[in-house]
Amino acid sequence: MRIPVPVVIGSVVVSAALCWWLRTRSMDFLSPAGTVKPLPEFMTDPVKPKVASGPAPEAEMPTPEPPPKSDLDLGDIESAPGLAEYSEYASKGAGHMVSLATELETQGHWDRSLLAWERVLDSCRPSPQERKTAEDAIMRIRPTLTYWNIDPAGDIPILLQMATRKTASQNQKAAIQEAADFLRKDSDHTLLIEARVSSASRKTTTELPVTIYFSSSSKGESKSQGLAPANDAVEHHQLLILSNAYQLLRQELAGLNGIVAPENSSHPGDPKLDFQRQITRLHWFRFAESLNQDSGGQN
Repeated sequence: MRIPVPVVIGSVVVSAALCWWLRTRSMDFLSPAGTVKPLPEFMTDPVKPKVASGPAPEAEMPTPEPPPKSDLDLGDIESAPGLAEYSEYASKGAGHMVSLATELETQGHWDRSLLAWERVLDSCRPSPQERKTAEDAIMRIRPTLTYWNIDPAGDIPILLQMATRKTASQNQKAAIQEAADFLRKDSDHTLLIEARVSSASRKTTTELPVTIYFSSSSKGESKSQGLAPANDAVEHHQLLILSNAYQLLRQELAGLNGIVAPENSSHPGDPKLDFQRQITRLHWFRFAESLNQDSGGQN
């Protein structure tokens, strides 16, 4: 059976059209080789977010808060302070005085800071930690300052006396002279402490061969302390003299109003540290003042 020619021609045309439609309709046979057809617009130009015109806003920085204003009264910084400066704040306690001394030191008012640190010891009742903080500050600041009294004519004269039953040895004389020099320096030259040795008998409550005591130009005297040296070395005599001188100072100050007496010795092997860490310049001044006012304190 023969297929009519029109049917064959129609089938071929339909097959070719269907093949073109399904397989090659989207192909480009006219562009030169190597030409890349541009991508659709939606792929090359995506929608961009709208940006406000003008410079980019700066990141907001938090405004620092001003430091709190100190409510500490530093006193009249422009005037020269006295030895008893800041004593009026003692009623506020040792903590307040520590804060005051710290603020003064931070601002570079070294002389006033030292006075405030001393008030912690001689005008307040500090805790052990507050006491140590004040002592350390005094040891740190005081060597950097000049003597409180740079005019020897202004020193308060007192005597450090040694009485012996017999003539004192040369080492005893050297030891008491060195002790007097150290004590004068420890008073920051507010006192002129001179050594004196005598072999005349002096009444004491205990029969001891050697005694020491302080006296003033007005004949006021401290109580006496007996010494019992184990050898004749200068260092040994000086240790005994300074250890007992510290006790004499404590006893005298304990009987005075308006000042806190120093603590018991905490450096028995080095009494110089007891003076440097616990005896303030106001302590020395009140001690000398008491000797000069009390002419009936002889033993």
